[in-house]
Amino acid sequence: MAARILKGERISLPETSILQEIIDSCKRHGDRVYLEDARTKRQSTFRQVLDNAGAISSTLRNLGQGPGKVVMILSNTSVEALTTNFGIWLSGAASLCLNPNIPTEEHFDKVKEVVSHLDWSVTIICPNRQDGSIDYYRCLEEGNSAEGILMEGRWTGKDHTLGVFSTSGTTGVPNGVILGEGTFKLFNANMKGHWTDSSILLLQSPMYWVSNATLLIITAQGGSKIVIASRLSIKELMETITEYKRDSSSQDRIDSAVAAKEHSSVHLCLGLAYSPDLNPLDYGIRSELEGMPCHRAYPNVESLKQSLTTHWLTGPAILIDLCKEDNLAAYDFSSFKNFYLGGYALSPQQRKMITEKMTGNRHIIRHVYGSTETGIVTYDRTIPDINSDKLGSIGKVANGVEIKVVDTETGKMQPPYAVGEICVKSPGLMKRYFNKERIENVDDDGFWHTGDLGYYDDDEYFFYNSRISDVMKYKGYQFAPAELEKILQKHPGVLESCVVGKTCIGEGELPAAFIVKKPGSNVTEQELHSYLSGKIIDEKKLRGGIFFVENLPKNPTGKVQRNKLKEMLG
Repeated sequence: MAARILKGERISLPETSILQEIIDSCKRHGDRVYLEDARTKRQSTFRQVLDNAGAISSTLRNLGQGPGKVVMILSNTSVEALTTNFGIWLSGAASLCLNPNIPTEEHFDKVKEVVSHLDWSVTIICPNRQDGSIDYYRCLEEGNSAEGILMEGRWTGKDHTLGVFSTSGTTGVPNGVILGEGTFKLFNANMKGHWTDSSILLLQSPMYWVSNATLLIITAQGGSKIVIASRLSIKELMETITEYKRDSSSQDRIDSAVAAKEHSSVHLCLGLAYSPDLNPLDYGIRSELEGMPCHRAYPNVESLKQSLTTHWLTGPAILIDLCKEDNLAAYDFSSFKNFYLGGYALSPQQRKMITEKMTGNRHIIRHVYGSTETGIVTYDRTIPDINSDKLGSIGKVANGVEIKVVDTETGKMQPPYAVGEICVKSPGLMKRYFNKERIENVDDDGFWHTGDLGYYDDDEYFFYNSRISDVMKYKGYQFAPAELEKILQKHPGVLESCVVGKTCIGEGELPAAFIVKKPGSNVTEQELHSYLSGKIIDEKKLRGGIFFVENLPKNPTGKVQRNKLKEMLG
C-alpha cells in the first residue's frame, strides 16, 4: 500500500470563547459538587467555583492583569488552586504553573529575595498578610465576582492564549509551551461523549501538567465531577479509589468532611508576573500551596453519597506500580468505566496484566497519544480485543488532525509498517515555545516534526516506536531500543524493561538492558540472553549486559529517564 497522509474526520472547532462556555456550564450545574479533594474532603460546587474564580479574576484585573500578561501559580493540586487557575483565565491573563516543593512559610523571605532580582514587576499573594504581599482572603472578600466573569474585552478571539505549560523534559531541560484555546477545544471535540455530567474523574495530574488544565476545562464544560487524588502514595491511592466506591454516607466520612471545614491549614504563594515575556522556567522559584480554605465553598454532605469514580486519565507507570502490590485484590476498581493512558504506550503484555489484575478482565484501557506541543494526536476510538494485534497500538488519528510518517534522512513519506518520524498538522498545535518568536520544526506543508518514531498499519492504526534521540548505533547499524524492549516484555518473568547504549570507543553503543522482574519471578541474565537468541540479529545482542533493578528511574510524568540508566553504566 502506498505512502499517504492519514486524516481524522474533518471538524470545525467552536468560534466562541471556551471560557464563556465554562461560565454558562457552571451556572447551569449550580449546586452540584464539582471539585472534591480526596485528602482533605474539601468540596466546591460549580456555583461556588465560579463565584470564587470571579472574585479572583476581579482582584487580578484591578492589579492590571489581562490579555498579554502571565500569572504564575506555585502550588500542589487542590480545590483552591484549580479555582485560582479559573480565576486567572477569567481575568484574560494566561496561567503558568510551576512545580512546588518548598513550604512557603519557611522560605517566604527567600521568595521575595529571588523575585527582587528579576526584571519583572511582581506581586505576591499570600495568606495572613505579610510585608510585601497581598492577603489572599481579601482577594476573595473584596473581589467583585459578577464583574470578574464579564468577558467583554478579556477574550482576544479564537486564538486566545490560556496558558504556558512545561514539557516533560525527556530530552533535556523542560521547555515552556504557549497554548491557545484550540488545544483544549480539539481534545473536547474528540472526547465528547466519553464522559457526561454523571461521570466522576480521578485527577492525579499536578498543576504544571497540561493534562491538569485539560481535565479542568472539559469537566467544567461537561458538568463532570473531579476527585483530586494528587500527592498520594500507592497505598493511599488504592484506599481512596476503594473508599469512593463504597457507600459514602457513613458517619465517619461526614465527620471528617465537617472537620475539614473547621480546621483548614493554609500555605500559599502566588506570584503575579506583569511582563508578557517572562520565563519563570529559567529560575528556581519554589513554594507550596496546600489547601487554602474554600472560603465560600463548604462540604455538601449529601453529595458524599454520590462519589463513584468512573474515569481516570493517568500514565502507565502508576498502573504498573499498582500491579506490583501484593494485596491489590483487596481493593475495588470496579466503578471505573475507562482508564485513559498518556505519556507512553503499554506493551500488549502490560495491558493484559492490568486488565487481569485491576479491572476483572474488563477491557477499559484506552491509549491517548500526544504531547504538550501537539495536543491530542491519536487515541483508541474503540478498545481493542485483548488478543488483537492492535493491542499495542496508540489508536487512530484524532478528528481534526493529519499525520504523515517520514524517513528521518530523506524526508520522504513512508508506507504502512515502515518506521519514520511522526509529523502532525493540527488546530491543537502550540502557538510557540517560550522566548521564541514563532513555532519551529514545521515543514513547508505545515506539519510539525515531533521527534517521535512510529509507523501505521494497513488499517491506519498507529504504533509508537521511540524518540529519535534514543536511536542507538553499533558498528554503523542503527536501531531503536524499543525493538529490543518489545521482545523482552514478552518474557513471562519481565514486568518492565529499558534498553540503553553503553559507550564503547571504536564500536559505538553496546546495548544494555535494565529489567524489572514480575513479582515472584526468578528469571536470570542467562535465561534472557537465551530467550533473545534467534529472535534478534547479531548487532542487537545485549553486549552491554543485563541488569536487574527494583524500579526504573522515571520523571514526574512516568517516562523512563534513560540518561540516569546510562550514568549507572559508567
